Amino acid sequence: MKQFLLSMLLLTATPAAAQLSGNVEYNLWRVQQGDTLTIFSDKAYIRQSPSPQAPIVDSLITGSSVIAAKLTETELTLRGMTTPWWQVRYKAGGKQKEGYLWLGLTALGQYTKDSVQLLYGIEKVIPGASKEDDPKYVVVLKALNTSLHSTDKKETAHNVSNKKETSHHSADKKETSHHLLDKKELTVPGGQFAISTEGKLLGNMGLDKLTAILRLCFSGEACGIPTDYYYYGWTGNKFLVLPQKSNVFDAGAISHDEVLLFPKEPGGQAGKIIKVIKDEEFGEDGEKVVKSTTNREVFIWDGAKAIKK
Repeated sequence: MKQFLLSMLLLTATPAAAQLSGNVEYNLWRVQQGDTLTIFSDKAYIRQSPSPQAPIVDSLITGSSVIAAKLTETELTLRGMTTPWWQVRYKAGGKQKEGYLWLGLTALGQYTKDSVQLLYGIEKVIPGASKEDDPKYVVVLKALNTSLHSTDKKETAHNVSNKKETSHHSADKKETSHHLLDKKELTVPGGQFAISTEGKLLGNMGLDKLTAILRLCFSGEACGIPTDYYYYGWTGNKFLVLPQKSNVFDAGAISHDEVLLFPKEPGGQAGKIIKVIKDEEFGEDGEKVVKSTTNREVFIWDGAKAIKK
């Protein structure tokens, strides 16, 4: 019971991430000074000061990276998100530059598989029907093919007095290009249901035609609030939706635990994804389990989708 009260106190004292103002340090991004931020939006403007009206210093495309130098106290609300501005440093045109970037334009997570960047971030926040209702987050996954290529620019100078033409070539410059391979959109519960988020890039876990699996987690970090996991298979050029799982624990009352078993894991089976669901109820003492049930769901993997039996 003490754990439950402590969790509820933390929940009510902390603003729901990514949509409320007044606490610039607490949001889903959890950025620390010196962290690398990856641009998530199609285009992000770097400003001279932390304001959407400030002169534009630069524009960066999806997949570009900057270094978080200093957090400001200035916030901006856009697409339903209220997040702070960061002073950032980055390299462009072979020069070190700096300016201000609104945090809502950056990815929540960035992972690399071969030459592909896998990103996820919040596209927008959908408000609840009333003030008491939690919002929903529209989350988007993006896959970018990242490559370096050389640019060779020829410069020519003319000597008018002797009509002698001289020319020289500048040194090859390396430029990074990003090509969108695929994107997927999902809507997740927000507010108190998404106080934190974490992504993890896994191997293919024995699933045919996948090169990796990207797992996204959104958690309420309190008793009675679920922790939801979303799985996406990566083929090398597109995302495939996999079964998801959810865990809930309410101290002294109930426990709901879901586990996904992939072919390569102990207890897994070839060509299948097995979900094991365990529910427990606790007695009056809050410790003794008085009821426990276990169920299984089996999904057949055909190389493109998981079909529930």
